[in-house]
Amino acid sequence: MDAGSEAVDLMVREGLQITEASIKLLAAGSKNLAAFIYALAKDNKRVSGRTNMGRLLREGKELRVFQLRESDLAAFHAYAKKGVLYAVVKDKNARDGLVDLITNVDFAAQVNLFLERHGYAAPQREDSKAKKADARAAQGSSSPQRGNGLTQEEMTTEGKSSVKGRLAALRRAAGETEPHLPGGRMPSKIRE
Repeated sequence: MDAGSEAVDLMVREGLQITEASIKLLAAGSKNLAAFIYALAKDNKRVSGRTNMGRLLREGKELRVFQLRESDLAAFHAYAKKGVLYAVVKDKNARDGLVDLITNVDFAAQVNLFLERHGYAAPQREDSKAKKADARAAQGSSSPQRGNGLTQEEMTTEGKSSVKGRLAALRRAAGETEPHLPGGRMPSKIRE
């Protein structure tokens, strides 16, 4: 063979290998693109407007429920296209004309704004102070009202009792004046 035919043969072989590699890459890329598009379609990345309850529950955020007249639902749907994700639940047996509007806490302020503009009463906040009454005695283990057996002179300046004072109070409560060792023996000397 001559040198010219070897060069042409080499060029044809390289061209075929490049074509084969490019077809493999194109096939793998199309497969990955199809999987990506399918995942996007299935995940339903809707960020505003009407959706189903499953989508709201999948987010895992706290949900808020609002009552809305069924006649105002079309106006709310137009308002919600601007950035409110919600679901509507209708009670088929109820004849009062109200529907439940469910959204997560991210959109609760926008729903409240719509409801106030359309004449609904503003929600009342619960007063946290009304739920909890003041404690009858101060918190802590050294409170005189709780009855821990210590007197005021046995307390230190910080409000905590000293170990010696506690031991003396416990001895007085038990009726003992001197400590005993196990077996009924008396100690020869008490360390302080």
